[in-house]
Amino acid sequence: MKHILIINQHGENRGDEAAMRAMLAGFREELGDVRFTLLYQFKDRSLRLSFREQVKDLPIVLPPLDYMRALLYSATNLVRIDLKSVLSSAMRPIIDAYRSADLVVSAPGGPYFGDIYINHEIVHWWYVWLAIRFNKPLFLYAPSAGPFESKLMNPIRRRLYKKFDVLVTREEISQKFLQDLLGEQTKVHVTADSAIQQSFQPLERSRYFRGERATLADKFLVAVSLNNYRYPGAPNPGQLREEYNRSMLGLIEHLARRKDCHFLLVPQLYGAAHSDAPFLLEIGAKLSPDVSFEVVEPETDSDTQRRLFAMADLHVASRYHPAIFGHMGYTPGICIYYEHKALGFMKQLGLERFAFDIREPRLDRLCQAADELLEQREQIIAHLGQRVPALQKRARRTTDLAVELLKSREAARRVSGLQK
Repeated sequence: MKHILIINQHGENRGDEAAMRAMLAGFREELGDVRFTLLYQFKDRSLRLSFREQVKDLPIVLPPLDYMRALLYSATNLVRIDLKSVLSSAMRPIIDAYRSADLVVSAPGGPYFGDIYINHEIVHWWYVWLAIRFNKPLFLYAPSAGPFESKLMNPIRRRLYKKFDVLVTREEISQKFLQDLLGEQTKVHVTADSAIQQSFQPLERSRYFRGERATLADKFLVAVSLNNYRYPGAPNPGQLREEYNRSMLGLIEHLARRKDCHFLLVPQLYGAAHSDAPFLLEIGAKLSPDVSFEVVEPETDSDTQRRLFAMADLHVASRYHPAIFGHMGYTPGICIYYEHKALGFMKQLGLERFAFDIREPRLDRLCQAADELLEQREQIIAHLGQRVPALQKRARRTTDLAVELLKSREAARRVSGLQK
């Protein structure tokens, strides 16, 4: 049975969860019996993910002493001394997973590589370095990448990115960042976000809205996922956050005036450490009393969230994966992006006119976009019907490339064994 080790998985985020689920399903479909080890980062240590596949999950949110001992292990490993005894009981199974892995995959969610993640980036490069030390085939599974402006980190990034056997990004903007960093001669494949691989049927409204809530099924449903964005690096983050909040409230109120709406406010972050449900409740409390809304249970998993977005008539997303959830469910929507990955996705759909920078959330433009979506909703659904299947095929190409790497490395080992 093949063993795939997955590193750099982002935790407590339904979007990264969706990307992971789709990747695992893709590998299972291509390889049949396969087992996975998932190194995951959850600050709320009570949380665990459950999968249909055979997955052993190992946490990497560990005490500092564990990492100090791991650094000592790494230093001795450089001179070919295996001091496994110095490792903590939590770190030993991680090292064992590297030893037995047939393929090491850097996860399709948050990439952790680039200036946005610089305060903890080096830890995630260490997990890449371990794959190199154990001579394992190394695959970048279509995350975003960059931007890369740090003169301190860029030499490390160049050296370690070039150790990947195959580099894949999920959109063209990331490909450009990588090629600018590594040189245009470096092969960087572009596919699409892992979560795009899967399709989900809409939830039945009559099953979701029951009892006293049954009348809500007849309303115009709008799925909304808002980002409590902190505007890192901005000179006036408080002012920008106020402007963004006003624009989001104004957009919801505008839609409520145009249609008999019910708004589903969908949390993406969950758990004790990161939940954004309180922020959504705060937004909801500021709406006019006659605006109908609810905050979806934070425990709702990514599969169910995707069915909720598909059930809606329209969506508003200032987070990346909810924009994918909506459009892959053929639900037209507005994307307010905070990183280039979301703009890249909207360009892949040919709907970038409905994408807006979170740093300039002008209410007049958002309302104009909402009006266009309402007036041309059926045409946009038809447009998605043309674009989505091709984009799904493109996303599945990532798994094909990973399987090709795995099989080519196996073939090389067999040839080497015969020559010996």
